[in-house]
Amino acid sequence: MSKPVELYKGNASGRCSADVYRNGERLTDLRTLIDFDKLKARLGLRSEQNYADEKVTALQRLARYKGCNGGFDLDCCKTSAKYYHFQPVQDMYEVLWPVDEYPRDIVDSAETLVSANAALKRCKTENQSYIKRGKIDWDSLRVEVSELEYDDEINDLNDFAHAVATIGNFMPVPGEHQSLLSQLGERYDKVLKQFKQYYACTQNREISVMTKGGTKRCFPEVPKWLERFDGWNGFVDKNYLKGSFVDDGYQIVAFDNTFHQLSEMLENRSRVMLKEYEKRLEGSQRSATA
Repeated sequence: MSKPVELYKGNASGRCSADVYRNGERLTDLRTLIDFDKLKARLGLRSEQNYADEKVTALQRLARYKGCNGGFDLDCCKTSAKYYHFQPVQDMYEVLWPVDEYPRDIVDSAETLVSANAALKRCKTENQSYIKRGKIDWDSLRVEVSELEYDDEINDLNDFAHAVATIGNFMPVPGEHQSLLSQLGERYDKVLKQFKQYYACTQNREISVMTKGGTKRCFPEVPKWLERFDGWNGFVDKNYLKGSFVDDGYQIVAFDNTFHQLSEMLENRSRVMLKEYEKRLEGSQRSATA
């Protein structure tokens, strides 16, 4: 470890143990850990809108979260690694991806592996009346779903709404990575395929995509990051992708476009990260008392 790690809970103003990331057998929804005082000042919100109300389903909470302001998104958790506003994510990064191994001039941002917006439009369900003119109407989603009886489809959707805000959906990356993800339709399976192909090349390595206009767009900062890892297997291991987005044979898991699969991937990765996080903390504490 390069330095002691401060642990936080509730919001960016307090400290606690690693248990903040757990809620019994469930993984805590990190959106409930936002500093609402700062958020209200930034966005002009009048109140927390009972955001963390236990009676509100994860799906209703996601809709409330996304709909309370046009600029308020889960992407607020993807702030620069140099200026975190989302302290629990910073804690995890400092333990799992220490700065002496992953310099912040290379890994200078954070990213969600699965976009809630893209998944809601991509995963087909019987009830998609919340999509209007190709965009998600978050108010309609919140109201309509609250009036529906809970069946397997709605339960899968609710589980996904919870999973997208667990720690397994977050990963430190170069800032340029967001543009790459956008070019690939917010599909992380396509991004992983790009990375695997990069490691398979023996010469003239690069990360590039063909734009809709037919020109090649290169992402020179991404290879600098990829070179920090020992090949594809090392990249998978160091980013805790095995057993979720990548199988035990280091093959990318083919997405089946279901909320159930995405939720399972994110929760499996969360558990792997939490296990490693707690192991490293215990090792750091033993070293400090030795």
